[in-house]
Order: sequence, then C-alpha cells, then structure tokens
Amino acid sequence: MEPESGGDDDGCMATPRTTKKRKIKEQLPAASSSPEDKYKPYFKLEYKRSYPDNSSKEEFPIYVEGINEKIGNKNPLYLSKFFKNVKGIVEKRRLNANKIMVVFKQAVAANDFLSHSCLKENNLKAYIPAASVERTGTIRFVDKESSNAELYEKLMADAEIIAVRRFTKKVGQEIVPLTTVSVTFVGTSLPQYVFLDKWRYRVYTYVPPLMQCFKCMKFRHNAKICRNDDVCSRCSGAHSYKECSSDILKCCNCGGDHLAISKFCPIKIEQRKRHESNYLTRMYSTVVSNKDFPALTKAKTDKSVTFALKTKSTPVKKIENSHESPITVPVSTVQTPTTNSNTLTYDYLVKDDIFLQKIIKTLVTLANSNKTNTTTHIKDILIENLTK
Repeated sequence: MEPESGGDDDGCMATPRTTKKRKIKEQLPAASSSPEDKYKPYFKLEYKRSYPDNSSKEEFPIYVEGINEKIGNKNPLYLSKFFKNVKGIVEKRRLNANKIMVVFKQAVAANDFLSHSCLKENNLKAYIPAASVERTGTIRFVDKESSNAELYEKLMADAEIIAVRRFTKKVGQEIVPLTTVSVTFVGTSLPQYVFLDKWRYRVYTYVPPLMQCFKCMKFRHNAKICRNDDVCSRCSGAHSYKECSSDILKCCNCGGDHLAISKFCPIKIEQRKRHESNYLTRMYSTVVSNKDFPALTKAKTDKSVTFALKTKSTPVKKIENSHESPITVPVSTVQTPTTNSNTLTYDYLVKDDIFLQKIIKTLVTLANSNKTNTTTHIKDILIENLTK
C-alpha cells in the first residue's frame, strides 16, 4: 500500500475548512484498555434505518423474517393473511427460505410498517435493507491508538456518520489493529472526503469480501443455506475438512496443490475480481437510473436542436505512394444534428444501454482512481470510455 502524501491525492492533509456537518454530541462509553472493547465496532446510539420522506425512489422494500421459524417456503396465501391490515403494499416477493420482501410505493408507509402490530402478533421482524439507505466507505492510514468511539466523535463529513469500525487481524491470541477504518454514512452516495480533527482523508468505496461456503467450497453463498455435499478443503474428498487425514493438498476448485480457501487460488482470484466489479456496478448503477435523473429544463429559445444522429456520406482521401498503388482511406462519417422547434430532449441517451454502461464504467474508474477527481480528469476518462 503506497503512502498518500505530498499532493492533493493525500490520504490526509491539513485544511482550514470548518463548514462540514457536525454530529450531535453523544455520551460515549468509558475508555477501556481491552483491545476487544477498544476496537469493537461503534454505532450511533438509538439509530434506526428509515426512508427519507422526500426520496425520489419508486419502490421502498422492507425485508421480513420469522423470529422462530423460516417463512420463505410457506404458502404465499397463508403469509398474505399476516399483512391484510397493512396499507400501502404494492408487491410481495420471496427472497429465500428465511425471508420475504414487502414493497411499498411511499416512504411513509414503509417506515410505518416497521412498527406495525402485525409483526409482533405473528412473531416477525422487519427491517430496511442497508443498501437502500446506507453506504460504507473506507479511510486509510488512521492512527492505531484511536478507538472506534474516539474516531466517531472526531470525524466530520457532508453526510451523517452512523458507524465506525477499524479493521483488525488476529495474530496468535492477540488482536492487532490495522490502519484502515470503515465508515458508514446515511444516504446512497459516499462523500469524497471526511475530516478527522480537521485532517482530510479520502473516502474509498468499501467492497465486502467474497463469500465462500465452508461446506462445498463454492462461492457466493455460505454453509448455513448450502444444500450441496461436503467437500474437503484440503484434499477435495467427499468429507468435511475436520475428518480429513490426507497429507496431500488439492484444491477442489482449480486442482492446484493448495487449500480451497487459499487467497492464491486462481479461481478465487477470478471470482474476487468479478465480485468486486459486479458490486461496484450495482452501487453506481443507481446514479444513472431513469427515476433518479433530475427533471430536464426546457430550452429557453423557441428553436432548439434535437441531436438525432444521421450518417452522411463523405468523400474519400487518397494516399499516394511511389512504390504502391494509391490507397483509398474512407473518412469517418459525420454526425449532423437535425433542428426541431420543440424542446431539448435526451430520451434517446437515457434509453441507450451502451451509453449508460459507459457512464457506469466511468464512475467506477473514478471511484477507484488515486488521482484527484478534477473536472479535467473526469472529462478525460469520460471521453476515453465514450470513444472506445
């Protein structure tokens, strides 16, 4: 990991700004010398997820689970009886064996459902999925001596901070803190920077680790819901790794001489890259979603231009060569706008999947870039993606 110093791309640097939103003072827990308490994730007191009343979303999902039993495989008509007195539901969906999703059209109705009496009567619990109202980022090179509670008290940002967690690793029986800290914000976009005691730290997108099942050793699910047979992570035999007596290592995913959980497994490396790409695409795809686009203002002039693309035939250019016959090189076609006396429209862009994918790719590139996202830098990356 390269240190960020000496430039506008710094992980931290002094700044005179004091206009950042400050959090309301809270009563923090007493300091503890225990590493378990010092680096225990800190959450904002009495925080509860809720949808903002002025949200422009078209759907407001709520996840529902059974407290003592799985409800995902129950008869849908039987489950419908639980919600017969709930107003505002537009759709219900099964997610998996453990939970279902109830979709509302309005934010107020979704928030009210969280405390509805039908939940307690039927031993159910309901919650808003974190991805709908929160985003988590990471900051780097943070002093190891600061506890999570202390960091929460001193951090400031343009978005409300609701949780702070320092990454740690276990060496033997000792918990060793790392210099990377995750910060969770309210909202669906990350601030570019946070300020720790007026020192500026850049915020990077947090990508959750790739999930690997310890039962079948495959990816993207865990052993709790796995229906596959046991596969040994040591020898790839049809038994649990706890019962393995073989001295030969064989990965069940790639056949290599390493454990199936090894971070050097080529299949796992490929899966991790795909997981990261898919996660970032999902996070940034909401930015270019139709329903999140701001309303387009009409052109002020009576005559405006609608950019309908036309292909116009153009002359060719001949290159003379003393040793070869003339080469005919076609000149690229020219796209000419057609005039329209109505209003300026971008409908064809919004409906163009290729264009939207290029915008998403640009956003992902900017999020992972170590350079400062200046206007020139953003423009260069956008043009590069659009012209590929």
